[in-house]
Amino acid sequence: MPRLLHAFAKYRLQWLLLGLSILLLFLALQHSFGQITELNKRDTIGTAAELRSQYQQIDTLLEAMRGQAEERLRSNPQTTLTHQLYRALHADPVLGIALDRVPANLPPGLVGNLTGPGPLPAPGSEREARFHLALSLSPLLSTAAQLLSKDVAWLYFTGVDHFIYLYPWVPSRQFRFDTTIYQKSYWLDALAQPSDNRHATLSRPYQDFAGQGQMITLSQPITHARKVVGVLSIDILLSHLEQALQKPGPQTGTLFLVNAHQQILARSQPGTAPPLIRGEQQDEYHWQQGAFQFVHAIPDTPLTLIHRVPLLSLLQALFWQSVTALLTLFCLAVATLSSLRSRRLNRRLNYLSQHDALTGAFNRHHFDAFEHRHAKAGSHHIGAIMFDCDHFKLVNDRFGHGVGDQVLIQLVQLCQPLQVRGNSLIRWGGEEFLLLVVGKTIPLDQLAEQMRVSIEQHPWSGIAADLRVTVSLGYCRQYPGIRLQEAIRRADAALYRAKANGRNRSEGWQDDAGGNQE
Repeated sequence: MPRLLHAFAKYRLQWLLLGLSILLLFLALQHSFGQITELNKRDTIGTAAELRSQYQQIDTLLEAMRGQAEERLRSNPQTTLTHQLYRALHADPVLGIALDRVPANLPPGLVGNLTGPGPLPAPGSEREARFHLALSLSPLLSTAAQLLSKDVAWLYFTGVDHFIYLYPWVPSRQFRFDTTIYQKSYWLDALAQPSDNRHATLSRPYQDFAGQGQMITLSQPITHARKVVGVLSIDILLSHLEQALQKPGPQTGTLFLVNAHQQILARSQPGTAPPLIRGEQQDEYHWQQGAFQFVHAIPDTPLTLIHRVPLLSLLQALFWQSVTALLTLFCLAVATLSSLRSRRLNRRLNYLSQHDALTGAFNRHHFDAFEHRHAKAGSHHIGAIMFDCDHFKLVNDRFGHGVGDQVLIQLVQLCQPLQVRGNSLIRWGGEEFLLLVVGKTIPLDQLAEQMRVSIEQHPWSGIAADLRVTVSLGYCRQYPGIRLQEAIRRADAALYRAKANGRNRSEGWQDDAGGNQE
């Protein structure tokens, strides 16, 4: 003991330097560990944000196509294009119906293939109407395929009466409708979706009917008169998801994409051990089954992104990060750039999640936040003005969809001055818009009439010669005891009454006593 005390007294400075060095090394490793985990966490969340953006884009496209499909069912799905394609259908007594010969005068990439058992539907039957509905989706499916590029494999409409319209076109010898489709998870899950759910249903993985491999499907049921007539679907190959996870992300470890059924859909590295599935999100990295693990539930999706870093990989990262100050500065620079990129991406995603991509008006995601915010604040006097463009289909048919898009954009611009004091203009679906008025002293009838006159008197000939645009409006004000959704429903009913009474007019909700209610 005296020798040890003597040695310590003799070399006390060295011992202090050694202790200080150990302390500094510990602090440096601790700081490096914090930096590594934070960087990986940010990159994981950044990858999740990209996946969320892609998921929401598909969800939004499906919702838009579903809205247009149901609108066509309410009017008339038959067009010149559908009649031309319907005449091209061939019914084989053995193989059934197929669209194997596409009319030569149609643009390439516009048409898919419709297959199903024969014979051709009887004229005027419901099945014939659904055939025309499926064929009328051709331009929508073509546009969606161009927007989604290589992210999806197939886009299709499956009818309840044994047929499928598949895009892009493949010959019927490669794929043909089979009744086993109705046993697939995408179909069963879509039918089980609640009627008030406007988001796509994500299926479990299954083998592609056309032989492209394992895939998942996002689907939206199409209803008419409260009955499901078919399902709109978009297929995503699991190999595409793995490619998305292999893009720039966390520097170490493996990313796993997991669905709500705790099934691994994709991983950034093949052959790695599966993670421990957790039912709840972890805000930080935790030690799980031989690795540090971070679990992040991707917002607004049924997906979870899990990042796992094995101990050896983490130790290597800590070593290389602590070798020199230059490496430390480099890692700090990478972390800063990653943070700035994440913030820019988050701002962009926040805008896209709240606004309609075409018109710039708010979308239904914004409405959900608006409804929650005002319900929490106890607001019970929100005014709802529902309006849409009169005879908008005729505008598209006569002047083209490009002019139709310009009309919708101009409608939003004309209504921009009304978005004051917390008011919100929301694209409700197709050419239908909803203005939510926060001020309870603002007369809705005067405001609706002001909008109608402003739109009617606008010089629309600047967009196309002989173009004239009018709108029909319905309005209703929320009051205590009535939810905002009910006020919107009443405004929508008033809108339909305005259309029935001649269009280019505004109507308020009429209660049972016959009185006009704001």
